[in-house]
Amino acid sequence: MTLPELSLRAVGLSAPGLPNWAEAQATLRGDLPWAEQDYVFQAPPQLPPNERRRSTRITRLAFAACADALTQAADLDPGRLSSIFASCSGDLDVIDAICRSLAQAPGAISPLQFHNSVHNASGGYWSIATQAPGPSVSLSAFEGSLAAGLLEAALQLAEAPSTPVLLCAYDIAPPEPLRGARPVHQPFACSLLLEAGPVEGRPSIHLCPGVGGAESQMADPGLEALRLNNPAARSLPLLQAVAQGGGTLSLPSNQGPLRVELRRP
Repeated sequence: MTLPELSLRAVGLSAPGLPNWAEAQATLRGDLPWAEQDYVFQAPPQLPPNERRRSTRITRLAFAACADALTQAADLDPGRLSSIFASCSGDLDVIDAICRSLAQAPGAISPLQFHNSVHNASGGYWSIATQAPGPSVSLSAFEGSLAAGLLEAALQLAEAPSTPVLLCAYDIAPPEPLRGARPVHQPFACSLLLEAGPVEGRPSIHLCPGVGGAESQMADPGLEALRLNNPAARSLPLLQAVAQGGGTLSLPSNQGPLRVELRRP
């Protein structure tokens, strides 16, 4: 199948030193240096009180990026979107807690922990918050999770061009000893609100699987370190291209490099 051209309607971001898309653009353009900051995981106000209390760090991170994108499309009903949640490792906080319970007190495993351990937990919370009856896909492809999410979005829009897709890539730093096996050190989440394109006045994305070459890097040493220490932050070259108004880049993918051509509106 020929992948359709995608229209980029909005971008969301939530990461240390890049609190949202509006504030991050100057840094991504190179106008301001990136400065690492502590990250605060805010309980999602979109969720009902019970679900809000049960939400974990990774779900709160994903919600922040998704909500940021939707603030730029206030006329769009989030309930009519399809969604894709792409995470390399999922909720390793909960996995760590379950493993410790299994080792120390097997009968004390919380049903809530199991509920949050499944890979589609964040997508499920998002569906509850937006009352969205449409499809939601949760996927993992190691360092290529963002690329896999982009390809999934393109396929969905080829099949249903009238239904916008919200793609969120997100990962958090796991606790020790899991961090020794999965060395992620900072939280990072971004979201892309995509529609079938091209659409006049909006950037367009063209995907070319298997022809991307070496993966793109960031010139800023701090941003490059951030890109390397979180799978979701592999999105930084793409986000930089959006902030700069266009460009061609390569993302890591399990099926070979993915070339992404971002064209100016």
